[in-house]
Amino acid sequence: MEILSIDPSKRFVKLMPETKLDLLNLYRIISVGDIVYSDTTREVKKQRADGKVDSERVKVTIGIELERKSLDPLMKRVRLLGRIAYVNAELDLIGKHHSLNVDVGSKLGIEAKGDFSRLKGFAEHYRKMGGSKKLLCILLDDEQFTISSISDSGIEVVHKGRMVSQSKERPEVHVKGIERVYAEIIETVERKLELDNPELVVLGNEIALDNFLKFLKRERKDVFNRVKKVAHVSDGSMAGMQEALRNRILESVGENVKPVKDAELVESFIETMSKNSMNVAIGFEEVCKAAELNAIKEVIVLEDFIWANMDDERFQRIMDLVDKRCLNMHIVLTNTEAGDKIASLGKIVGILRYPMKLTH
Repeated sequence: MEILSIDPSKRFVKLMPETKLDLLNLYRIISVGDIVYSDTTREVKKQRADGKVDSERVKVTIGIELERKSLDPLMKRVRLLGRIAYVNAELDLIGKHHSLNVDVGSKLGIEAKGDFSRLKGFAEHYRKMGGSKKLLCILLDDEQFTISSISDSGIEVVHKGRMVSQSKERPEVHVKGIERVYAEIIETVERKLELDNPELVVLGNEIALDNFLKFLKRERKDVFNRVKKVAHVSDGSMAGMQEALRNRILESVGENVKPVKDAELVESFIETMSKNSMNVAIGFEEVCKAAELNAIKEVIVLEDFIWANMDDERFQRIMDLVDKRCLNMHIVLTNTEAGDKIASLGKIVGILRYPMKLTH
């Protein structure tokens, strides 16, 4: 979430969601009665002296007093409905119903009419975190390479390919072929460094790492100096990435990047569960039961589960406990190994305050 401004005197925050997860957090923080401001376009008709009518679309800023909010799980966006309370143009719109569809990249202003401290704390938390950080990971082994981008939106494969097969008869041809692959990797990395300014990480087996880093230092010293982390993994595919996340190799450079945090959180939960299954709640029914008994202190939930169940009354009661700070909630990204593990456990799990048996 990019926080564009905070104005306590006007009880106002301007922000822009950067990920789908930001949209979920935004949905939670906006309250009925708040004034939500957004730029939109309206068709304006003007009559000429000869009686003909011209129309044009003009950009206006509209503020709606929020009456209802909902999530669109299919489009992954937030829908806000209310009556127009403000418009920065001479248009007959005040008091009319209007809806806002909020997507990633939408800029909004929120004027809190209720508890501004909650909105302010939300904004200051994101501002303290700074901008959305990214990692760019090069994974190598003897047969393949993968370049992956890790951000708060998830893990994306940027580029991948095969290494050149070794030839005993003509080793010099093999070396030149490998160096062409290295040059291809570096070209992709340079573009991403210029575009996103990520932290650069190189992972792989010992021989592949040594050979690549020697070439990088010799041929692209500026890129070599951007490398923040070098570590060993056994595979140059996405399996090597998951190995790095499971073994917490990336924490020192990506502790605030969502997939890295998710992996640490889920591995810790599994460790807790393996020690004593009565320390945890597995699945929605057990989590709801533990919440009713005030026996749960932390909930870990898959992002897709929230999109599908935000309006469920039982889930709303859990969210009320989160809002009252009676328990902590951690949302895990879908389409990651950590997300897959939570999905296999019913998409929502909890850590209990004390051991108890939740199933008969």
